[in-house]
Amino acid sequence: MTEENRETAAAEFDTAADELECAVQHLHVAAGHFRAGEIARACAHAFAAEGHMIEARRLVEHRALVHRTKSQV
Repeated sequence: MTEENRETAAAEFDTAADELECAVQHLHVAAGHFRAGEIARACAHAFAAEGHMIEARRLVEHRALVHRTKSQV
């Protein structure tokens, strides 16, 4: 793996981690809104969290697809 390839992989994992951190923040906000009875706002943040988790998963899946071409059996 070249240095450029390693940096690309690292950057994608950093981005995935950032997406998950955003998801955590939205989930905390959603919890607060649920406690306050603000259901629509809570759901909006819950869906935003899900979007961030989907993007993080997409990035990790991409790395897995790249890795499958490098692995030997």
